[in-house]
Amino acid sequence: MQAQTFELPDGTRTVVKWFGADATPDKGLIAFLPALGVKVDFYSRMAEALAQLGYRVAAIEMRGMGDSSVRDVRRHNFGYNEVLNIDLATVVPALKREAGDKPFLLAGHSLGGQFALLYASQHPGEVNGVILIAGGSNFYGSMPEGAQLKRRVGLGAVHVIARTLGFFPGHKLGFGGKQPMNMMLDWTQEALTGRYKVKGDSTDYDRALGQLDIPVLLLSLSGDALVPKPCADFLARKLRQARVTQVELQAKDYGMESFHHFRWAKKAEPVLERVDAWIRAEVGQRSSAREETPRWPESPPSAPGL
Repeated sequence: MQAQTFELPDGTRTVVKWFGADATPDKGLIAFLPALGVKVDFYSRMAEALAQLGYRVAAIEMRGMGDSSVRDVRRHNFGYNEVLNIDLATVVPALKREAGDKPFLLAGHSLGGQFALLYASQHPGEVNGVILIAGGSNFYGSMPEGAQLKRRVGLGAVHVIARTLGFFPGHKLGFGGKQPMNMMLDWTQEALTGRYKVKGDSTDYDRALGQLDIPVLLLSLSGDALVPKPCADFLARKLRQARVTQVELQAKDYGMESFHHFRWAKKAEPVLERVDAWIRAEVGQRSSAREETPRWPESPPSAPGL
């Protein structure tokens, strides 16, 4: 593993952790985005296993976490706008150049998967595919019926706490880590309404998602209480032109009662095997033929995650 520091246009810094070969192999380069409140180092074992499957992996530290230079989230109030239009807009093109003519994919866990999709919707020419692991909409109405009221009440509490305190003390409340106010207002906006409306950014992301035309994998985990498959279904319905593949891994097939929303990353082989198979089937072949077919084929694949 090697660490690379990126200086960002607003004077802040972040770090990318590299795994795998120094040059991008034929299978391609995967840029990985963590979940809300999770340091990039949490995914080191997963990234190493992915590199062993033949990929180069660039794991991006999110603003305000771990090796990011942003420490005081009350003084540095940021949200989706800064993540998408400063951080990723600086880092992702540099990673794309590292991929050269090999496949370049964005992948993310939970909210990181949403960021990957939102970024791709604005920069579709940079990305050959997007992977969401345990990812989907935060919208309370997409939860199973019996869980909707509890989720709605919890979201309202998060919104009020963030506005009242000027930040969200998730490190004390056991959810999401310590987050700036705008991050949680953007998060609860989508979670309460089912639509993206980003502070400081006039982009209609729901419309852009509907026009995104690249392969997308939504990989859900059975037993995931935070982002069950119906949340992925809701987000998938926004991707009207994307080549969407939805898979729900069944914990019983791997000798478990259920998957955990976070702990899967510590023993990620079941997830990565499915990711690898999807890339080889839906991205690698098409990417290698892109000079002959500038657009993705018109026939979608047959297969229909905070």
